[in-house]
Parts: sequence; C-alpha cells; structure tokens
Amino acid sequence: VHKLFQVVPSGLAYCLDISPVLHRIYKCYSSEQGCADQAVGYHCYQVISFLISAYFFSYPHPERWFPGRCDFIGQGHQVFHVFLVLCTLVQIEAVRLDYSERRPLYESLHGDLAHDAVALFIFTACCSALTAFYVRKRVKAYLE
Repeated sequence: VHKLFQVVPSGLAYCLDISPVLHRIYKCYSSEQGCADQAVGYHCYQVISFLISAYFFSYPHPERWFPGRCDFIGQGHQVFHVFLVLCTLVQIEAVRLDYSERRPLYESLHGDLAHDAVALFIFTACCSALTAFYVRKRVKAYLE
C-alpha cells in the first residue's frame, strides 16, 4: 500500500507534466511530412526511459529473477536510478536542442525576460530560506 501511495501521485503528476511533450511527439509523427525535429526524438527517449525507471521502481524484478545474486549490484532500485539519470540526461539534451532551434520563436513570444527569471529565482530562494529558518525554529522550540 505504501508503494501505491508513492507511485499513483507521482504517476499522475508525470502525466500532467509530460502531456505537452506527448502532444508534440504525436503532432510531429502524425504529420504527413514525417518528423524532422531532432529534439522530438530525444523527448521520445526521455519518456521511454522514465517509464522503464518507473517499472523498476514499482517491480523489483532482478531480485526475483536472481535471488541472492542482486544483493549489491543489480537491484531493481539501482536500475531505477540508472534509467532516471538517463532520462534526465536525455531531457537536458532535448531542452538544449529546443532552446537553440526555437529561440527566435521564444524571443518573439516573451522578449528578453532574463532579468525577471533571475529575480524570480532569488525570490524563490529567499522564501525557501525563510521557510527553513521558521521550521527550524518551530522544531527547536518543540524539542525543548
């Protein structure tokens, strides 16, 4: 039951987050010209590697297939992390390609908002620090 409460919310959040990417993949491959966008291929690999990592997170098969042989290397959780790292690397490359190939589109839509992004990052970091200090103070008072 514990694993179910981890997997279902994460899966729903992933479906929500990945839906624009899946729409882009579908539009690219369903067009009559075929898919010439190089980043879409990386997005496909990202989705596939994430689904494989989710599978190994949910079902620890190597331990079941080879009992006693996966005590140190080859555990399902380790395989999960390997595919999750692969997912992240492929996603970074896809985003890099998207940014370099679609930069004129993004600039025409949003202009030069780099200073806004930096200000938002600083604001978020300050809010996180204030929250951490507040929680630390409350926990310290509770423990005393």
